[in-house]
Amino acid sequence: MSHANISPTYALAILQAAKKGIDANVAREETNPGVYKNIKVDVSIEVDEMRVAPDTDRAPTASIPLLPTCALLLKRMGVQRDQALEVLKDVMTQALDMGKDATKSLLEETGVSDMEKRLKEEVISKLPRVPTKGAVTVKPDNVRVTVSSMTMDKE
Repeated sequence: MSHANISPTYALAILQAAKKGIDANVAREETNPGVYKNIKVDVSIEVDEMRVAPDTDRAPTASIPLLPTCALLLKRMGVQRDQALEVLKDVMTQALDMGKDATKSLLEETGVSDMEKRLKEEVISKLPRVPTKGAVTVKPDNVRVTVSSMTMDKE
């Protein structure tokens, strides 16, 4: 990544303006595959207001590893391992077909939601907090990106 000869505040304003002022998904859909070189764009960017929140910390995120959890369950099942493997395959297939509402109801009905809360309270909350940079916000209505010239070479 190259570094511009620019103060961090201006760099942040440019990045936020580009995110809010230009729809990258639409631009990608309308760009043909290929190699583009020597892209030069003269741009004027106006940002009426940019807010930078103070740094904070948060509880760490922890994702329970599905496959090792399944493997540990099967290991503990002993002689019922083969039957448990078959049931596990069936329920995984069924879970893939469930909608969000059905999933939420199932997790509440079976107590898994409560177990997840307890896991967060008893295990994850005791882990060291993770420093987090404050959010940078710019409202799309407060951004104007004006292009005065564009050139590029395409192979």
